[in-house]
Amino acid sequence: MKKTLLFLAFILTTAVATQAQAPRFGVRVGANYSGFSGDDAENLDRMFGFHAGITSQFSLTSDDFFAIQPEILFSKKGAESEDDNYKAKLSYIDVPVLAKVNAGPLYFEAGPQVSFRIGGDIEVGGNNVIDDLDAFKRTSLGYAAGVGLASTPLGLSVGVRYNGDISKLYDADDVSDIRNNLFMLTVGYMFPSR
Repeated sequence: MKKTLLFLAFILTTAVATQAQAPRFGVRVGANYSGFSGDDAENLDRMFGFHAGITSQFSLTSDDFFAIQPEILFSKKGAESEDDNYKAKLSYIDVPVLAKVNAGPLYFEAGPQVSFRIGGDIEVGGNNVIDDLDAFKRTSLGYAAGVGLASTPLGLSVGVRYNGDISKLYDADDVSDIRNNLFMLTVGYMFPSR
């Protein structure tokens, strides 16, 4: 029920933002440096992945100082053991809805995020040992915050963002307290450029 209400809040926020000014749409792509956090994640290292998807921006002020930025991103997350023998590779559709402050070329963004697990596997010794990740939650709630530089006339931006999950990775309450978290280096292009 909470997940449904949060998803409806995302939709409502986006609908309110559409009443502001004409939206801008674009694409986003970049690198992920992901890992697990929590009480039982201290023996796991971060691993590299990627993200790609679409973004939009709804200006709430005439000078574009404040905006709402919903996105839909495919994102590879996971973690690995120090000796690279164990790897958890997870695929998600992330839907952040960010409040964005455009302060000249510098921008700041933060907001909630809902993630939908669409795939993944666990490898041990280079062999795929688990394809069925039903023990992992299909939907997780989290947050995102970042900073970057944007060139409004060109429509280009480059930034760094941190994503953290509030929800545990596993469905069962008696299983490890592990959550996804990642750093993103992201490049965006908004069109039409102004």
